[in-house]
Amino acid sequence: MAAIAGRDTSGVYHRASPRRPALRYQRIDLNLLIALDALLAERSVTRAAERMHMTQSAMSGVLARLREYFDDQLLVPVGRAMHLTPRAESMIQPVRDIILKVDSTTWACAPSSIRRRRSAISS
Repeated sequence: MAAIAGRDTSGVYHRASPRRPALRYQRIDLNLLIALDALLAERSVTRAAERMHMTQSAMSGVLARLREYFDDQLLVPVGRAMHLTPRAESMIQPVRDIILKVDSTTWACAPSSIRRRRSAISS
């Protein structure tokens, strides 16, 4: 029985291999997770956009992509404020942990010349 590439009823993407389904993380850009971290921390599209040095319109587009990817509104307007959905609340620490792990991994794997330059700038 051959597997067909695409989305099954649970919303998980699969490759055309019956032994190894494609994982959904292969379809998300790391920059979207960084923007998600800003949105979760700021609870405001405008402030998250400023934090990321983006326009509010661009951040709104990022939020739309994140909403589609996670199949959740993430941030919802309540009066004049934005509130996190329960799913978004549960994502705050895991998203932060992923970003910290990627940062520490890239730092550990960086050539020593880059590490020396970064250390000189930090001190």
